[in-house]
This record gives sequence, structure tokens and C-alpha cells, in this order.
Amino acid sequence: MCTKLLRACARQQPKRRQAIKSLCLLLFSGASLYALERQTPWRSWTADYRTGVNQRRVVMLADGTELTLNTNSAVNIEYSGEQRRIALLAGEIFIATGKDAVRRPFFVNTPYGSLQALGTRFTVRLHDTYASAGVLEGAVAVLDGDDGQRVVLHPGEGARYDRVDVHRQALPAYGGAWLNGMLVVRDMRLADFLAELSRYSAYPLACAPGLANLRVSGSYPLADVDAILDTLCASLQLRRDTVTRFWGHQMMRIELAQR
Repeated sequence: MCTKLLRACARQQPKRRQAIKSLCLLLFSGASLYALERQTPWRSWTADYRTGVNQRRVVMLADGTELTLNTNSAVNIEYSGEQRRIALLAGEIFIATGKDAVRRPFFVNTPYGSLQALGTRFTVRLHDTYASAGVLEGAVAVLDGDDGQRVVLHPGEGARYDRVDVHRQALPAYGGAWLNGMLVVRDMRLADFLAELSRYSAYPLACAPGLANLRVSGSYPLADVDAILDTLCASLQLRRDTVTRFWGHQMMRIELAQR
């Protein structure tokens, strides 16, 4: 009886080892995919141009258009003999349109609708459930599904839009500071500040619920997110903790400093 039991246990050991190996591989793959997705969204892996977290890139297109990609952004370029189109797949871009020799119309496609540039300098950004645009010079038309004009934006104007509605809004005073590698805010909620700063961070940022409404102002160089957090914590008497979640990924949580 003992011999049979030992043989049965011996047969089970390889299966158990294989199951443990498979589980470890699954956990490692999950953590790796999470990290890779945060660095470069999967839809963007094959994009014509893309940036990683806290990278910026300037591209000069064939027609003289200057295209700047903000952090974690991706685009496809779709030029033909009849028109010029940029498809924004992720993140945020700044466009200064070139003077096309044959005057082809210039469009920007997003999952939430299209824009037509009317000789202009402007920004476009993707959010979770909508897109936004802001005009620095010239004019931009927000288009409906048939490329008909829904709203025309002029310098100093912006809009947020989805597949149903367009909401005109004033252009944020410091919305283009990222072009100079800066994050500039005035009287912003701490929770909103950390959400914005997370776009430039290797790990997500959050704060304790009781701190969400603290106000933040200042000009912050985006080259060093840790330095920004150190400055923030020192000025507001806060501290930061690294929290490890499922799949082993980390997030930074801002708490009240211990007294």
C-alpha cells in the first residue's frame, strides 16, 4: 500500500510543478502586459509615429506640417492626392499645418469625430469618453459623420466632443505648456492635478479621498515627475506611499504626512 501511495505522489509532482510554472508565467505575463500597455497602448504598437510615457516628438511631414506628439501618443498619417488626414490613436498632438501646394484639405480623425483645419495651429487630445480640441491660430471645424460642419472654432476657443454632442469651451490658459515641457496649473484640485500628472508618470498617481479638494498652483518641469511629487508633498505637508496591486503593478498614493 505504501509503495502504491508513493508512486501516486511521484506521478502528481510533475503536474503540480507544471501548474505552478503556468501560474507564475501567467502572473508575469499579466504584469508585463500591464507595464507595456501603460508605456505604449496596444492600439498604437503599429502606428506611424508614437511616443512613450513622458516623451515628446516633433515630426515634419512632407507638406511642411509640423506635428508634435505629447506623452504616450500615437498617430497614423494618411495622405493621398485628394486630401491629408491624421488619425489620432492615443494621447495628444499639436499641429501647425503647412501650406500645401495643391491645397488639399487637412483633417484629423479621432474615435469621437473628425476635425478640419482651416489654415491653423491647434491641439487635439483623446480622453476616455470624448476628444477635445483647442485653437491657437486660424480656425478648426468640428465635423459630423458626413464631414459637414457642426462647430467652427477660432483662436482662444476649444471644444470637447463625442459622437453625439459638441460643447464649445474657452481654451485653457496653460493647456499648451506641455509643448515646452511644463505642467502649469492654477488653483487645481489635487485629485485632478494627479490625474493630469499621471499621464507623464511611469506609474498611476492618486490621493486619499479626503485630500482630493486640496488646491494646487504652480509651474512644474515634466522632465522629473518624482521631483514634482517631492515639491508637492513638501508644500502641502503630504507624503507619498508606493502601493502594490494585483499583477504586481505599482501606484503612488499621496497621504497626509505623519506629525
